[in-house]
Amino acid sequence: MSDPVRALALVLLAACGGSTSTTKPVGPEKGPDPDGPHKAAVAAQVKPYIEGKILTSVVVGLIEDGKREVYGFAATGAPPTGHSLFELGSATKVYTGLLLADAVQRKEVDLDQPVSDLLPAGVTVPTAGKDVITLRHLALHASGLPRIPKTLFARGDAKNPYANFSEDDLYLELATVKLDSAPGEKIVYSNFGVGLLGFALGRKAGPGYKAALAERILGPLDLDETFAGTVPPEAAKRIVPGTTVALEPTPRWTFEDTLAGAGSIVSSADDQLAFLAAQLDAATGGKGTLRPQMRLAQEAQLQNDGDNEGLGWQIDAEGRFWHNGATAGYHSYIGFDPKNRRAVVVLAATSTTLAEWLAAAMFSVLEGSPKPPIVLPTEAQLASYVGKYNASGGVLEFGIDAGRLTVQVPNSPPFVFAPIGPRAFWGDDLQMVVEFAVDEKGVVSGVAMRSGKEQVYAERQAAP
Repeated sequence: MSDPVRALALVLLAACGGSTSTTKPVGPEKGPDPDGPHKAAVAAQVKPYIEGKILTSVVVGLIEDGKREVYGFAATGAPPTGHSLFELGSATKVYTGLLLADAVQRKEVDLDQPVSDLLPAGVTVPTAGKDVITLRHLALHASGLPRIPKTLFARGDAKNPYANFSEDDLYLELATVKLDSAPGEKIVYSNFGVGLLGFALGRKAGPGYKAALAERILGPLDLDETFAGTVPPEAAKRIVPGTTVALEPTPRWTFEDTLAGAGSIVSSADDQLAFLAAQLDAATGGKGTLRPQMRLAQEAQLQNDGDNEGLGWQIDAEGRFWHNGATAGYHSYIGFDPKNRRAVVVLAATSTTLAEWLAAAMFSVLEGSPKPPIVLPTEAQLASYVGKYNASGGVLEFGIDAGRLTVQVPNSPPFVFAPIGPRAFWGDDLQMVVEFAVDEKGVVSGVAMRSGKEQVYAERQAAP
């Protein structure tokens, strides 16, 4: 890979990651409506994701004024339903945050308590001088722990990296890890940190993270289609097979209790809508099950005027609460808007971050001002982008594989790019947008490649 392109490529090490209210209860009295008022608008938004070979299967759930809607879509076969199961990935962290809030409400722990208090005697937890890692630090990604344990991908199956990370492995990592920053100094997303939080809370509760979550959160909320541990055989039949961004089948991820709090949950759109309905009810002062704990988890923890964090929740500048998640074969989004009493669930069986773009479009649908759906390139347009382009330090070769745009860079396998417009494409593996330039005669002259604030332009080679 050439140096300029390498500078743009933010290759993901771990996919598992990785918003004023009224007093009217928002819990729906009936199940999701398969023919609700937003059916046509949702279908219009989802259609290009299926036809553009971006997603193999996706289910969308909505709540507005207490009414639920669920719509499923698939490239082939029967579409998923509200009862179909998907991996949530890092959206699990919202549940871990709620488990922490519950332990605080029970007076079992304090947010500013050192996590070492919840671990066996003799276990070493890294510090920075007198600064120790607290439960609040872990929940807010402010512990200084790296994103993942350094040996995670070296311990077994790279396609199921969290499966064999044992308790002893966790303790060894804690004893040898070097903090990236002092606890409380910076916020840097960490599966390691939230996984440790879930493990510590599970030990405090007694039975371990998965059992504690089932006993204290999933059971009381009647979320009987949500599983942090093994999915029972009958329910497992409803798991939608996951695919990579290249739409290739990939094994499911499984988790030991050690890091389960970071991304282990498998669930349905129906259950996630029920969970968000409860969150909306809590935000409006409801007195139902776990509502005080939910309100504690929703409290902004940072002194920020814009984007903020709760215990597990991300909070955007508009006051929406949300979290996303991804594993090798899935991408998820759950979010709710307490001010307007709306919620969105997107569960996709393809591990592409474009599922979150779809979630943003769903909020615009609920607002009554839907964004224009993605416009796909025609076959002729797609074919016109094929060729070689001169980037500083190397040659990029764009091609087509199974109807999808690919780019070949030196010394790397081809990367797949998904369409986000007639001339623009998104590459998940590189976290990069490419957009083709066309001259006054309509001839493709080059391509701009953007990742974050960095941009590189490559001119098209003249035809031989």
